[in-house]
Amino acid sequence: MGGVGRIQLADQAGGVSRLELFLDLIFVFAFLNVTGVTAEQLNPAGLPRGLLLLVLLWWCWTPFAWLGTMVRLDRGVLPVAMFGLSAALFVMSLTVREAFLDRPGGLSGPVVFALGYLVVRGTALTVATVATTDPAGVRHLIRRVWPPAGVGALVLLAAAVAPAHVPDAVTREWIRFALVGCAVVVEYGGALLAGSRRWRIASIPYWAERYALIILIGFGETIISIGLSQGMAVAQPLTSAVVLGTLLGVALAGALWWTYFDIARFAAEQALHRVAGDRRGALGRDAYSFLHLPMMAGLILVALGLKKALGELRVHSAESDPLLGVLTLYGGVVLYLVGLVLFEIRTLRLLGRSPLLGIALVLAAAPFAPRLPVLAELAVLAAAVGATALADATIFRHRHRRLHAAIGTADEHAGVTPKELFFDLAFVYAFLQVAALMADDPTVGGVVRGLLVLTTLWLAWCAYAWLASVVRSEGPLVRLVMVLVVAVTAVITLAGPQALADALGGMSGPLVFVACYAVIRLLVLVSFAGGARQHPGMWPPRPALATVPSLVALGLLLIAALVPEPVGDIRALPPVRVGLWIAAILVDVLGNARVLRALPIGSPTHWADRFSLIVIIALGEAVISMGTALAYTPISARIIVAVLLATGLLAALWWAYFGWDSAEGERALEAADGTVRTRIARNAYTLLHLPMVAGIVLVSLGLRKSMSVLGSAGLLTLGPPPYLLGHAALFGGVLLYLVAVQAFHSRTVGRRRPLRVAQAGLVAALLPLTAGLPALVSLAVLTAVCLAVTAFEATRGRTVPAVQPVVSH
Repeated sequence: MGGVGRIQLADQAGGVSRLELFLDLIFVFAFLNVTGVTAEQLNPAGLPRGLLLLVLLWWCWTPFAWLGTMVRLDRGVLPVAMFGLSAALFVMSLTVREAFLDRPGGLSGPVVFALGYLVVRGTALTVATVATTDPAGVRHLIRRVWPPAGVGALVLLAAAVAPAHVPDAVTREWIRFALVGCAVVVEYGGALLAGSRRWRIASIPYWAERYALIILIGFGETIISIGLSQGMAVAQPLTSAVVLGTLLGVALAGALWWTYFDIARFAAEQALHRVAGDRRGALGRDAYSFLHLPMMAGLILVALGLKKALGELRVHSAESDPLLGVLTLYGGVVLYLVGLVLFEIRTLRLLGRSPLLGIALVLAAAPFAPRLPVLAELAVLAAAVGATALADATIFRHRHRRLHAAIGTADEHAGVTPKELFFDLAFVYAFLQVAALMADDPTVGGVVRGLLVLTTLWLAWCAYAWLASVVRSEGPLVRLVMVLVVAVTAVITLAGPQALADALGGMSGPLVFVACYAVIRLLVLVSFAGGARQHPGMWPPRPALATVPSLVALGLLLIAALVPEPVGDIRALPPVRVGLWIAAILVDVLGNARVLRALPIGSPTHWADRFSLIVIIALGEAVISMGTALAYTPISARIIVAVLLATGLLAALWWAYFGWDSAEGERALEAADGTVRTRIARNAYTLLHLPMVAGIVLVSLGLRKSMSVLGSAGLLTLGPPPYLLGHAALFGGVLLYLVAVQAFHSRTVGRRRPLRVAQAGLVAALLPLTAGLPALVSLAVLTAVCLAVTAFEATRGRTVPAVQPVVSH
């Protein structure tokens, strides 16, 4: 691996880094905002605007996939550039709602959006130009790539500025829409005219993995939209219709996920290996950069359609157009499947498999859907898409088996698989709901309630992490179980606000939460029992006793849910229920600590990757949580400064764990053997990563409260002090996270770092000292301290260990 200055070139075995995944999660926040603003303006004018914004955002993301095959974006000076880029992208994402229609107050939304686009596109091309060592390649970039990108950015800037001088509002909107469309045509046309030389792919595994990740995160966004259809941390009644609708929505998302990750994703990667040179570049450009766009657009439309359809179950709107809703939902599924069919044709020369059947069934059902109730409409669509998987097992089984035999099977010691990341995204959304729950009830009781829910969810997630470490299977039954768990997790997310106290109307919130939680935990035990039949050494000698802690904990939670308590105030903390929950958590943790001693850790890389990913996804979800506080706030200079500071703080938290601690922990896990390895996995990962995630959730709460205060302040002021609990959550969350990372380092490496101890002590001292300061000032002080420590560590000459790819085949 070579280098250019302090830029390190990528090698052919490189994988997607955690920093790139963090950047992708911010892109997902931008896609979520597109979904949100289009849902609010779901009409013949709003839908095309949303699709144009999606196309622009996709073209912002695509160069970074290409760039990652050239250079290591997490090495040298590039992490600084990437986090600066993340801040610019986050600001751009906040202005998605104002990209076409500026809101009064603050800066011009269209101008800020256009400038953000210019910064994001310019950064990617600048790094590519600097990193290119071939003079002919540099000339190609300057002559064939830079001009269309520059012209497209200028046209987009003209779209932001020129219509402001047109007095008629309708004409102004049409001019802006036309200019944005011209920018899209220039950008995509320029990519075709540049030829395939621009798209030289140095690392095929990286290229295929990066696009698989963005599609996978798109499915995660669909799950988030299902949850958002019922609101964030609200006390809506949990009716059987809402629960059934949620299950059907997840079933639909799961069936679509299956169509890509069953065969197409891996077979297409093999097709890239069979060609070389310009043919490989053309195939990568056409099949991935171009044909993944309709797939992503289809997922966005599906997320939008599910959000509107499930929202109708909660609050029926007389102004809602059922025909447009059906066109959005059913059209999104068709668009996704058409993109998948074209992708298979371009990569595999394959036509006539089950996706074509799915398209036919969806199109046949679409004319009848507007006359059906919402649940029936979702059931018909889920059945039509689910028929594709059934067809692969029946009608097309011979061809399906030949394709599976051609792509082979995943290595049993491979890294995190797509189904596991899909599962993790659903769980982290549940963690995000915990932050919203605490934000909705900014009291000590609200924080306690949130942390209790978070701990139970964490224990459920860890149970599946242990299961995946010993049962490495990509079989259909395992995937079905995973989709079922994701569906139940979506329901448990809706029930989270009512886990300890019930709201008026609907089903019992505490009982729904415990029932879903029991399904999740019992499925783990059943899966372990099934795996133990094939691998007798993976389960403790006395299986019945090994299940006792989990069953006792579930029994205590069930008793807590059945205890008679007043109904109506979900913010109440019934002492009996709280006591039973604490007892259940203690039984679960302490009892299963003995059980876990007998479970092996087959792949240290897979185990460490799994926990690293949950940390990085949690940091990305902190961005989404922060952005929700600013969703309806006009963009201002103060907001931009706050976003830069918050991104700097998250960058420092990222470095605290991923600078080298995560890699050193993985090496310590690899060096250990037998029971010592299992003990490290239990103590350093299962136990000590919980306070890390809890710290990030508290930071999310603190940033959300700080941003809400800044958004409501006068334009020329620094803003009032944040709520005391929000301030304590921000500083306390950072402190908890730093202490947990230090404890993790001590447990895995066996030594302490005085600098990190001093940093934690300084943050603890600043908590009371900055309590009365304006929110922007206290955030700046905290960020400055954390970045100062990060800069000192990063510049003192220590080599950063190599990190394994986050997702494998």
